[in-house]
Amino acid sequence: MRIFIALFLSISLYADNEIYIDQTGDNAAIDIEQLGSTNLIGGDDAVAGTMTAAILNGTNMTLDINQIGSSNKFLTDGILGDTFTGFFEFDGDSNEFEFSMDTTGLNTADSNDINIDITGSFNMTDIDIAEVSGASYLDIDWIIDGDSNDAEVDIDADYATMYMDIFGDSNDLTFIQSGYGASSSDGKYFYLDLDGSNNTAVIKQQSTLAADWLKIESNASNSNICVIQNDGGSTTSC
Repeated sequence: MRIFIALFLSISLYADNEIYIDQTGDNAAIDIEQLGSTNLIGGDDAVAGTMTAAILNGTNMTLDINQIGSSNKFLTDGILGDTFTGFFEFDGDSNEFEFSMDTTGLNTADSNDINIDITGSFNMTDIDIAEVSGASYLDIDWIIDGDSNDAEVDIDADYATMYMDIFGDSNDLTFIQSGYGASSSDGKYFYLDLDGSNNTAVIKQQSTLAADWLKIESNASNSNICVIQNDGGSTTSC
């Protein structure tokens, strides 16, 4: 197993912390906590002040990220491997979280468990999992608590479950779910609990030869919710 983590502390009036990660090997356990504002976590190709995406490669990996503060960034363009467990907590405003797993289809991303907790406002989240080659047995649990947050999710998976709670006003969710199962039992389940006002949610479930399940519980006024389920029919839009 190879793990390279470099910590950079810039010397300025407003000192920002930067962590560069390049990890290869199985059974890794990585726990990172950053306290304060305008901190960065990304790849080891970065230079001070300019962040690239982190690469983490290996099976049976556990990654625990806690960024407590505002205007922080966590960027990863490649978490590669099966049986991954991720815990991500972001408390504060205007934070950015970019997370991807096996988007090229050259690796696998099966049996992964991801937990995300975002508290605050004006946060941006972008998650891409197995965009061109489906992941199997994916479980995502997600809480967003605050206003004016933006979340984009693109998942290609079989046997997947996702639970999302959104509490607050003026939040924006785009959720795209696809997959190609061998039968209707290879389904995906998405449960959304939406509580607040002036929220927007666009949900597209477009698996082939598999059942997509959706449950929405909403206590939301002046909100727009668009749902499209398409397993090969005519093109539709919101």
